[in-house]
Order: sequence, then C-alpha cells, then structure tokens
Amino acid sequence: MAITRGKMRKQIEKAPSSKKKTKRKIPAKYLAGLSPAEKAKRKKEIQRNAKKSSKDPSAYVFPSDYTSSGARRKTKESKYTKAYRKKFGGKKS
Repeated sequence: MAITRGKMRKQIEKAPSSKKKTKRKIPAKYLAGLSPAEKAKRKKEIQRNAKKSSKDPSAYVFPSDYTSSGARRKTKESKYTKAYRKKFGGKKS
C-alpha cells in the first residue's frame, strides 16, 4: 500500500515529540535535615549542576553545603569511606 505525501506529512505532524523536559528525582537523603527554603535552594542547585559535564569540577560545588556562618555542614561519612580508613588509615578531615 502506497502512502501519499499528504498522509506522510500528517503522520509526521502527529508524531510525539521526543524532547520532553523531565525533572530529576533527588534522593531524600540529599535533602534530609534542611528547612523548606534550604531544600528548595538545594534542589535548584542540583538541577542546575546536573546540566554540566561530569568532568567539570564546578558541577560538584554547592553553596548550600555551607552554613550562613561559612562553616561546612556536617554530613554522615559513607560506608566506603569508613571501610577505606579502616583498611588504610588516614586522617579524618
């Protein structure tokens, strides 16, 4: 069965758009212990930095990682970091 140019044009126009904007799902542990305003700020930073290349060091810098006094926020050490320090030693920073 042959398809005419007119029918083909209609099919192309009806085709769903492949470019959809989807928001990234951010794990709850990234937002744990933050106020609602700080959570919104952190989400915005993550969304903005997600567009950057993984090789770009500025993609991993978040102003919300610091308190208003300029001190770094306390975070839980990962199990991998704990295992490494147990095996090889090293100072806690």
